[in-house]
Amino acid sequence: LKGSGDKQQWLLIKEKDSQARPVDDYDIVQAQPNSVLSDASVGKPKAKAKPKPKKAVATLPEQFSPQLATLVDRAPEGDWHYEIKFDGYRMLARIRDGEVRLFTRNGHDWTERLPRQAKALQALKLKDSWLDGEVVSLNGDGLPDFQALQNAFDIGRSLDIVYYLFDAPFLNGQDQREAPVEDRRAALKAALAGSRSKLLRFSEAFTAHHRDIFESACDLALEGVIGKRLGSPYVSSRSADWIKLKCRLRQEFVIVGYTRPQGSRSGFGALLLAVNDDSGLVYAGRVGTGFDQASLKSIYAQLTPLERGTSPLEKPLTSAQARGVHWVQPTLVGEVQFAEWTREGVVRQAAFVGMRTDKPAAQIIHEQPRTAKSMKTAKKPSGHVNITHPDRVI
Repeated sequence: LKGSGDKQQWLLIKEKDSQARPVDDYDIVQAQPNSVLSDASVGKPKAKAKPKPKKAVATLPEQFSPQLATLVDRAPEGDWHYEIKFDGYRMLARIRDGEVRLFTRNGHDWTERLPRQAKALQALKLKDSWLDGEVVSLNGDGLPDFQALQNAFDIGRSLDIVYYLFDAPFLNGQDQREAPVEDRRAALKAALAGSRSKLLRFSEAFTAHHRDIFESACDLALEGVIGKRLGSPYVSSRSADWIKLKCRLRQEFVIVGYTRPQGSRSGFGALLLAVNDDSGLVYAGRVGTGFDQASLKSIYAQLTPLERGTSPLEKPLTSAQARGVHWVQPTLVGEVQFAEWTREGVVRQAAFVGMRTDKPAAQIIHEQPRTAKSMKTAKKPSGHVNITHPDRVI
């Protein structure tokens, strides 16, 4: 009964048959009070079902920052999946109005360096999207080779570069950042299913125990693994929902100087390394192995124009440490793997991996792994509010 007095109307619902049916499957008519309803009047007209609301199309950001992983000492408890930690360059792909642009993690446009990868993405015919992944170069065993990637960029040979995609914060006009990581990845995998290009690949997750995955990665001489907490959203910052486990200590350093070569060696003997802290650049040791003749020549050519008369370090070295050193402007960044940090903050058994042109010197710090205990998910309080980021100030 709806309304009052002379304006009253009745809603009559008549079952079509004895079967239980959804409400939308009933015939609904309106009649004035005291009117006679015959079977002939029932069912005319049938109410139209309301159309389902369309999903709102997200506005694609002009620029976008990737989610970064937190270094940890061991795998934490909880529900995680693990992928290979690719030894390459982080790369974000923006697809808008049919145009593909490729950006480094710091927003540098590298589309011209990766023309084949951009063309392969364009062939997917996706609508407005931001895709996240890593470009790598694979060796004869099918494993990532960072030096080979450097060489490929140096000679402009993008045919040797594979783009592994692992997330899609925006896909086909939809903002997926609040969707669980497993749902975002499933949508990305489906979008890549139609690709015929060997230059685009989906980064698969492993279902084995995290300890077995990590040990296998280290046995294959991979850099390590990346863990992602199931159910977590995508955030454009460093997050505890993404973690990295490294097989061997490895990070970037600012190059602040070099020593003279000894014997038959050309170019330089060793590179002096530093990291940034609150006071400025701090000495972190030196690296003299891991170079071949080509890299010695190439790096030396980059060092000589940057020479300066004084040390860029905040705290001066001892006379023994500074003997024979040529200081340079602290603008070049190199990646180094090593056995450990000493108590004095100097690396031991260091070996050079390669130069990094995708990371500015000002962002290079001493990476400190978090303990697994600090990575535990916050417990749900009464009211069942899921706290996904316990460190966020609300």
